[in-house]
Amino acid sequence: MNERQKKFAEYYAQSGNAEQAAIEAGYSAKYARGNAHKLVAISCIAQYIRELTEKAQDERIMTARERQAVLSDIARSGEDQDRIRAIDTLNKMTGEYVTKIEGNVNAEVNNPFKDLTTEELRKLADG
Repeated sequence: MNERQKKFAEYYAQSGNAEQAAIEAGYSAKYARGNAHKLVAISCIAQYIRELTEKAQDERIMTARERQAVLSDIARSGEDQDRIRAIDTLNKMTGEYVTKIEGNVNAEVNNPFKDLTTEELRKLADG
């Protein structure tokens, strides 16, 4: 990929407009009008556009640390209701809450040996 193609890919990743990206990259307006779509189809350019797009999307996603910082700011300076929600969300994120699970197991287990004595069980075990 040459330098002009690289610039085209970068402009295209930003704007999504092939014709405008071609002009910005240094192609003539006449060439851009009729052939810009062909540039997008070149495999190395298409791959570079995908990489740039994925990188831009990754940069937009907040990390857990960034989310905690925003919530901490709200918890310190927001309205009372917003502060409570922010603190609650932070507590959930950091595992401050413990979920209590109770269970009641009353299932009757079918045990054919329940009425046998210890001596009878030993005789069965010895064969």
